[in-house]
Amino acid sequence: MTTIYYLNKHKYSLSAISLFQFLTLLSLLSPCLAEEGVSQGQLLINKYLDCNDASQRENILKSLDDLDISLDKVKSWIRESSRYNVTKPGIYRKLAPVGERKGEYFLYVPTSYTPKKQWPAIVALHGVGESGYNQIRLWLSALHHNDEYIIIAPTYGSGLWWKEEAEQMVNSVINDVLKSFPINTNRMYLTGFSSGGHAAWYFAIRYPWLFAAINPIAGECPLPSLMSNLMHVPVYILHGVRDSVIPVEAARDAYARLQKLNYFVQYKELPEQTHSFPISETKAMLDWFRDKQRVVYPKKITFTTDSTKYTICYWIEITGFSEFVGHIYGMQRDEYGRLRKSDELPEAAQVKAYIHEQTNEINVSSYGVKALRLYLDDEMIDTKKPLHILINGKTVFLDTINVSIRSILETAKQRNDRKALFSKFIDLKVNP
Repeated sequence: MTTIYYLNKHKYSLSAISLFQFLTLLSLLSPCLAEEGVSQGQLLINKYLDCNDASQRENILKSLDDLDISLDKVKSWIRESSRYNVTKPGIYRKLAPVGERKGEYFLYVPTSYTPKKQWPAIVALHGVGESGYNQIRLWLSALHHNDEYIIIAPTYGSGLWWKEEAEQMVNSVINDVLKSFPINTNRMYLTGFSSGGHAAWYFAIRYPWLFAAINPIAGECPLPSLMSNLMHVPVYILHGVRDSVIPVEAARDAYARLQKLNYFVQYKELPEQTHSFPISETKAMLDWFRDKQRVVYPKKITFTTDSTKYTICYWIEITGFSEFVGHIYGMQRDEYGRLRKSDELPEAAQVKAYIHEQTNEINVSSYGVKALRLYLDDEMIDTKKPLHILINGKTVFLDTINVSIRSILETAKQRNDRKALFSKFIDLKVNP
């Protein structure tokens, strides 16, 4: 019986060709087979990131292992645009899940939009009594100057964005857009007017690793004692001198605090501006956003949290708190539901971390913390050399680390972020 082999849609008989000829033919066809392997790898990675079934993800990982591909190739595939639908330019009303309900948000798609390109995005939060649609219309007044941003504007009736439901909604909206549109997560910006300005401060302090820059307009920072979290987040403060609703002193105070920390802050007062959205300033604000890029792997981190709800900052996660941390849950409010500012937060936990590239060492100091997880990558440390980790002056890790495709995919899926990739995470206990 003659055995027939089909290679790249061509039929060959072993009875008609020698073994040498067969091997020569196989070597000529190998580039085609390799190209098919690349396509298969991209397909598997997209499938993994879209999959919510743990057993199916395990099967996908086994298939990826069989392809024998490098971690760098995996990263490049993840960072490339996924399969996004073609969408016409315009304003769209959409819904995102918020618990068992749906939250409304509006989305602006630029006139030159194509799913083959990664786009910068602006998250814009409205004030009390406003809507996401109104916020987008205000920003569009300047977009004829540089129509280059996808704009995301949730609607939350009361405008009290620091409430748990509203916070959940904003996070859900961002995740929904990241799954549907090719957003450049290194160029995602946050702005807000009035109570939306309060929220711009609030979300940047709680989730500093998400945003390349923020622009609070006529807002007041509700968590001034936690401003140290903004080390790598440039801030552009804009406020009207004649604002009688949120006095300009609130903006001056925030500006002074950031200056004292020696952080990147730009400040502008508008002499004749009352408590209204400054349409004439939108082009300048959009231009300011343009050259701001998120710091993905900062060598230095300062993170303070007054709640066990907020645990992550860039490549550090607090996985265990001391008993006295977490008595304050989220925002403090008085009996009337108004924000209560406080410079004294005795129940806060703090982590400071430094990466020393020359010695391949990570030095961590902490307070109010029992356990940490460190997310690592070869863009931060030399993964081929022993890594030395110290916490509060004590060595807790001294060894080489084993990077893996699993870690890259798990963290990319967990964070819904195709830019911030980590090939290893290490869990560490903090000794008292």
